[in-house]
Amino acid sequence: MRALVTGSGGYVGGGLVHTLADDGWDVHAMVREPAPYLQVEQTVADLVEDTEALNAACSGVDTIVHLAGENEVVAAGDPVSALAGTIAATERVVEAAAAGGVKRLVYVSTVHVYGARMTEGAVLSEDLRVEPRSSYAISRLASEHVAATLGASGGEVVVLRLTNAVGAPADPTVDRWTLVANDLCRQGVRTGALELRSSGVQHRDFVPLADVRGIIAAACRPNAPLPGGTYNMGSGVPTTVRRLAELVQEAFERCTGTRPELRAPEPGPSRPEPYLVSVERAAGHGLRSETPLEDAIEETVRFCIEHREALAREETNE
Repeated sequence: MRALVTGSGGYVGGGLVHTLADDGWDVHAMVREPAPYLQVEQTVADLVEDTEALNAACSGVDTIVHLAGENEVVAAGDPVSALAGTIAATERVVEAAAAGGVKRLVYVSTVHVYGARMTEGAVLSEDLRVEPRSSYAISRLASEHVAATLGASGGEVVVLRLTNAVGAPADPTVDRWTLVANDLCRQGVRTGALELRSSGVQHRDFVPLADVRGIIAAACRPNAPLPGGTYNMGSGVPTTVRRLAELVQEAFERCTGTRPELRAPEPGPSRPEPYLVSVERAAGHGLRSETPLEDAIEETVRFCIEHREALAREETNE
């Protein structure tokens, strides 16, 4: 079995290529910049501009995992370029997949396509009408529709709407330290304290990165338990950002014997009700996140401790 993973140098892709390799796949990585920490064959190319390289990479491939696209930080800073680039990259991948006879495309989207529906008490199921409100979410929803066109050439498409992954990246240079859990773990190593910009009473669905990679890998198989369609990919359990920070404190205490101080504005008298991301559709096919969130946080803390000096260099370059 041969798999192509676009965006392999990123937060999800950096470990996914090794998960797939351990699963018996012959993995080819496509990256924007060289990623020496990936122990698989890789092609350095721009998905939009380097169509020849993309077509070659798709030759003989059974499954493509499409992760490439601008993240929410880049999209907020330059929404026009992010929209155009993300959608165009997906279109090129679908064209190359159709030309190469690729039978399965797994596209990793975001739960933020629900947008205005992410309100207190809401249950976000895949049948809910989506209402994205950010350039990032709009570009991902548009890419979902573009990916679906592979069906016209006989390919099967699985869309996975990811919530908020938590876990150690493949390398310190993977630029996802803006994610709240990663940021807090890095803060604890760099300053000995944790600081939230808000009171942290807002809820999020945090899912261990190891489970995310496992679910994606399962969705890749030719006899995959997931038939073509759209699935939420999360834990199904709402957690406040403040509780996440407390779990980071506890992980540092277990790892170092010292509990970092948590600095955050005091919560007001009203507390928002959580929304729930339904993961029952994927769970009905045997795919569910089972790793405790505490384990994913401790993994990230230990990674930050181990790579303290490298993180300091990366932070200086930001």
